[in-house]
Amino acid sequence: MIIAALVLAVIVGYIRGGTLKKIIRLNFPYFFLVIIALIIQLNINILMKIVDFGFLAYLLLLVSYLLLIGAVWFNRKNEFLFLVLIGLLLNFLVIALNSGMPVSYGAAKILGFESGDYLNRLAVDYKHIAMLSTTKLRYFAAIIPLSKPFPLPGIYSVGDVFISIGTFLFVQNYITYSGKHRKEGKRSKTDVGHWMLDI
Repeated sequence: MIIAALVLAVIVGYIRGGTLKKIIRLNFPYFFLVIIALIIQLNINILMKIVDFGFLAYLLLLVSYLLLIGAVWFNRKNEFLFLVLIGLLLNFLVIALNSGMPVSYGAAKILGFESGDYLNRLAVDYKHIAMLSTTKLRYFAAIIPLSKPFPLPGIYSVGDVFISIGTFLFVQNYITYSGKHRKEGKRSKTDVGHWMLDI
């Protein structure tokens, strides 16, 4: 979902007159924290094939979210990132309280997965777990099924929705506007007494 939001943001921003050069010049301090977090998340399952230790995967997942939360917090004055922060915090809480992100079987069934497929996939996925009757904050877990024609079908959480919306709004707004024409939580000298809504 987040990747789809990012791609859509670039497309919409370009249609609105933005340029991809602005992505290269993106002013995002501590962006290296995002890179480290993504590397961790993308390699957790691979690492666990070498070191089969579920608790380590859980800790690495929490660390990756803390890095993302830190990166967004340091840039919280940037437009729309508060939505991303809310989403990250929601996902972090659900994962922390359940030792992983619970996935709804009901949502999986809507996407065509039978019970065996559902359990087999979770057995080799160290980031997600089965949703049980004892699952905490179950309404913020992965309960939202998105099927085709959505470009990246899957089961997503409320936190994922917040992250995706915030990412979309932030990126497309950034590549479309620059300088005084992009809101950054401040009024420019020429905008005193008047707010211009960019989107």
